[in-house]
Amino acid sequence: MLHRLSVPLIALLATPVLAEPAGSTDAPADKSDAYIDQLIDPQAADSAWLPDYEDEEQPEGMRSFSTEYRHFQQDLDQAGKSYEDGLILHGRRETRDYGEFEMLATARYEQPLSGLDEPDNVGGRFTLRQYGFAANDNWLLDNSLGILRSDADPVLSNSYRINLPSTLVSGAKNWSRNGRTDLRLSAGRIGTLGIGRIEDFDTTSGTLASIGASHALNANWLATGQLIAINDSEEVPDHESGAAALQYQTDDLRHRYVGHALVDSEGGNGFWIDADDQLGRWRHRYGIFRLDADLLWSDAPILDDQQGIYTRSELRSPRYNLTIGTDFNENNVEQRDDLPQRRNSSVFVTGNRRLQLYMSIGGTVRFNRAEPRNALAGDRAQLLRLSTYVQQRFGIGTSRLEVFVADIEERSEDGDAHGIVWDQGWELLRELNLSTTLSHAKTTGLSRNEQRDAVSILFTHTLSPDFIWNGSARYTNVKTEGRVDTNNYNATLGAVWNFRRNWDARLDLTWTRAEEPFDVLAEVFDVDEKTLLFRVRHSFAGGRPYVAMGNQTGASGFGEVSGEVFYDLNRDGERQAGERAASGVFVYLDGRYERVTDNQGRYTFRNVPAGTHSVSVAVEDLALPWGLEDETPQPVEVSVRQVSAVDFALTRINE
Repeated sequence: MLHRLSVPLIALLATPVLAEPAGSTDAPADKSDAYIDQLIDPQAADSAWLPDYEDEEQPEGMRSFSTEYRHFQQDLDQAGKSYEDGLILHGRRETRDYGEFEMLATARYEQPLSGLDEPDNVGGRFTLRQYGFAANDNWLLDNSLGILRSDADPVLSNSYRINLPSTLVSGAKNWSRNGRTDLRLSAGRIGTLGIGRIEDFDTTSGTLASIGASHALNANWLATGQLIAINDSEEVPDHESGAAALQYQTDDLRHRYVGHALVDSEGGNGFWIDADDQLGRWRHRYGIFRLDADLLWSDAPILDDQQGIYTRSELRSPRYNLTIGTDFNENNVEQRDDLPQRRNSSVFVTGNRRLQLYMSIGGTVRFNRAEPRNALAGDRAQLLRLSTYVQQRFGIGTSRLEVFVADIEERSEDGDAHGIVWDQGWELLRELNLSTTLSHAKTTGLSRNEQRDAVSILFTHTLSPDFIWNGSARYTNVKTEGRVDTNNYNATLGAVWNFRRNWDARLDLTWTRAEEPFDVLAEVFDVDEKTLLFRVRHSFAGGRPYVAMGNQTGASGFGEVSGEVFYDLNRDGERQAGERAASGVFVYLDGRYERVTDNQGRYTFRNVPAGTHSVSVAVEDLALPWGLEDETPQPVEVSVRQVSAVDFALTRINE
């Protein structure tokens, strides 16, 4: 069936577009609802839209096609070598009467690590989309076939504290809307993306069927709901789950209140309420939640067996910022004697002040406490941490010096920690972005005293408009009482070369050496890893360039939204040289347009209509214990011919 459907649609992608007759007044199809699924380089789709012959008259209707070859190899000194080769095909075709079509296909061949004695793997994935199809004067439809994610209305699935994750399936999806009412349907077999550098799809177990609807009751009220059925899954029992949300938002968008409810057919239920108030320069967010144990939604784990409250208050001004937050929650909400019960509380205050044009100071005070509520919960744990920094811009760059102290209590032991971090951004050449980090941290009084010293460097150098190279290096020395000292190394080197028209190549090299200590033998086990990723792409396009990425705002002109996702070790919201990039993270514009961060943690949305949009991260794909302090979509204001930056700092959610 999939083959019979795909053949004519692929043929449609390859046929030329007929230009409309002169003087036609038909409005072009609305592109505001296009869903872009990127598996290739984040810049691939957009660069592919650039015409081959800009001086030639182009017909109306954009069309593009790109072909990318990737080669990846990994060398692990303890497990041998592995190789991976793949091909990525991406095509788009805009029509006047049937909306826009997109095809994405990958093919992958892998030779596993030679030391594991596993068979070679062959895989791939295929997705075909049609979006912006006008069924009549009122309804627009998006249709998808192949590998896709189930979805729900953003009001229902996203909130500050609790999110309902989506599920990856091989199947079909439809989204219909008329301005006030949205209908969402999806069904398919559940699976996961492969772990290789060319993403394929592996069917796991079970099927999913979902139906959802949302309706704007008036300018202020919105109601939404969704039903999901899971069958034959090895991860969760067969069940049905239903979720609903009711939102009230004032006309000026400064006050927003949302109530959520979730029930499943196994008897579990939960609720959470979120509020967002903008009062002058202050923004207050607060909420309450309670979720039963073993609460089910789709096949993915969600926050369950917890209840609590939270508050966030933020003050923003040109010269100073202040954030105050509290969290109180406890698990084992049914107070069962056979399960540990623990109450957690946290309070933090963070802020900064600009003293002069090029000088600012700031700091954070954080208190975390975990109290056992029964004998199974273990000992009390407590952390009080104070950090402060000063940042100054000089002629050679910007320096940031941070010091911290901490009082720690865990496993009935008292300890102390302190440290210092110096970040330096160097402004030596206009074509060179260079930063370095030096850090020292020491912990005493716990089961083992430990000292950790590290040095890092990060750079990007534009040699010419057609050639950019970048790299990073990090060295860490760890001294632990009763153990052998360990040394860890990491280095990366990459380059992008547009070697001829419509052709570009990319090379990424990494080397990692980690020393893992053995407690008993007081010896060191070395782990040495080398990787190489080579990519070459050819792309061509035609038609008049008109691509809208993001919801239509009614404004004229387009801008860009870009940023990076990184692991924020010091929780200051800014990336330093010693903080790793988060690659392979899904980033969404307006809840639907998708990008995947590259090996530098970067993403870019081009051709975004001017006006207000939102950017979010698929937190369900992040590896624990990393997450976001604020999981709600971040608003961003896009201006004509300007780049708006939205960065996401991942933090440890258990701190």
